[in-house]
Amino acid sequence: MGTEGVFEWMEGFLGSLPIPAEHRELLAVHVEEGRAQAASCPEFPSIRVPLLVHAGVAGDEERAVPLAGACAFVYLGADLLDNLADDELPARWRGRTPAEASLAACTFLSVLPYLALSRLDAPPGRIQVLTGLFAEGLLSMSAGQHEDLLASRGEGVTPPACRAMVERKSGAETALFARSAAVLAGADPAVADSYGAFGLCLGAGAQIGSDLGDIFDPGGSRDLLNGKLTLPIVHALTVLKDRDREAFLRLLDSARQSIEPHEEARKVLMRAGSVRYTALVIEVYRQKALSHLAAAPVSGGGFAGHAGKALRSLVDGISLAGRGTAAGLAICFR
Repeated sequence: MGTEGVFEWMEGFLGSLPIPAEHRELLAVHVEEGRAQAASCPEFPSIRVPLLVHAGVAGDEERAVPLAGACAFVYLGADLLDNLADDELPARWRGRTPAEASLAACTFLSVLPYLALSRLDAPPGRIQVLTGLFAEGLLSMSAGQHEDLLASRGEGVTPPACRAMVERKSGAETALFARSAAVLAGADPAVADSYGAFGLCLGAGAQIGSDLGDIFDPGGSRDLLNGKLTLPIVHALTVLKDRDREAFLRLLDSARQSIEPHEEARKVLMRAGSVRYTALVIEVYRQKALSHLAAAPVSGGGFAGHAGKALRSLVDGISLAGRGTAAGLAICFR
């Protein structure tokens, strides 16, 4: 089926909903945004992870298409809320109001995933379990997003707290994608748990890689402009002392005004060991993801099968020593 096949299913799904054409067009705006993102990131985890995990357990992707659609709706809704919070609505939203974007995001998160789950070819009891998993996953994502918002208001966050926030936000999201696919495929609870742990490490590692890649964007860092306290920044604020720390805080304040101070901020992060620290954290998540994947056997002879190789490739995509964080999976994360 593949990613494009899931987007086609999502379009048909939207077309079947008993809503006015104007509302359907509103929702279609961000589905098209998702399709554009997938073109830039063929790995597109919200679709590829559930398809591959289901194929790994049950040997096929076809039955997981509505689930992949539900996962993509979750991702797109969270992505749109992030765009609103950062005042960075994509060009496709020009001519639309922030209120319309907020309405669409709420619909993506609170309605569409559950309607998509109702289209699954699965026993009612299994669909009920999946519904609970989605509710729990969204609750964790909401808590993580709230922590992210609170962290941006002050300096009290520590590296461990920052990592926990990323795990609750991005980690829980990818864990939901992986665990729900294993449950749909009828995996034993222990196998489903392993896939969930794999997804958490994949999501957290890729998000932290995305944050690090953003800081080194030659066109300027959106996170520095928005004053976001991502893990490299938090680490530097923790290890720098006295006048060095005060100077860095002034630099961060200047970095919110223009991109000119961004290069100096990068140099400070390098000198403070924050880039090295963040790279090591990413590698820890990568190794843990591989370990959990090894504990969740896939059909077709483990990693020799297509699904196993593809899932491992997703993990390798977050390695700074591999294809590169900013150019790999990182662009698929917020």
